[in-house]
Amino acid sequence: MHIDILNHPILLRKNKDFAKSRQVLFDLINSGELSGAIYLNIAWAYDNEGLEQEALEYYKKALQEKLSLNDTFEATFGLACTYSSLGEYNQAELIFIELHKSYPLATEVIPFYALCLNALHKKDEALQLLFNLIIDHPPTKEIFAYKPAMTQYIRELEC
Repeated sequence: MHIDILNHPILLRKNKDFAKSRQVLFDLINSGELSGAIYLNIAWAYDNEGLEQEALEYYKKALQEKLSLNDTFEATFGLACTYSSLGEYNQAELIFIELHKSYPLATEVIPFYALCLNALHKKDEALQLLFNLIIDHPPTKEIFAYKPAMTQYIRELEC
């Protein structure tokens, strides 16, 4: 099976047709070696629709399958962020710690990790992460790409 079969459901998800994207992906599940990538895309379709509880299962399933290095990162990052969104901050923190160690150049992890620490009342650790980010890495397109999600997390923490 070739990865091009994922182009159509990815386009559907990007066009906010989440249910149709998932349906196409569910139809592909039994087709072989791309099951990890298929599960990851199902998770994203749920996550993008704000259905984090449903996404959680598929991030876990994706991580149990063969994934590319990039997809492994994306699934792990999605899992950590989803746990955090669901208020399961202790579980999220454990995953963020591993992400931060395993992918030290993945600056997009740091703001979400800091938000998680803040929710756990570990404000000093959160500030340290953010200050290090600012000092070590000027703002990047990777961080900017997550601005809407970070803004939403900040709003939720203010409530």
